[in-house]
Amino acid sequence: MNKRTIKSVERRLLRTMMADEKEVRALLGTETNGVPERQLDGLMVKIEQLLGRIMVSQNKLMLLQDLRQDE
Repeated sequence: MNKRTIKSVERRLLRTMMADEKEVRALLGTETNGVPERQLDGLMVKIEQLLGRIMVSQNKLMLLQDLRQDE
């Protein structure tokens, strides 16, 4: 396998994960001023979507590492 390509993919995944994590942290810091939880559905959905993207990126990194070790 081409190590340069592997490194590029890893860097791309890590950049995406870092951006998503930054956005999650910002959303988690959103002041809700006592708004009932049922009215925050959109915020919660967005946070869950970002967490899902982070999880998928982590899985991709782990798979990439496994593939690299198998060579």
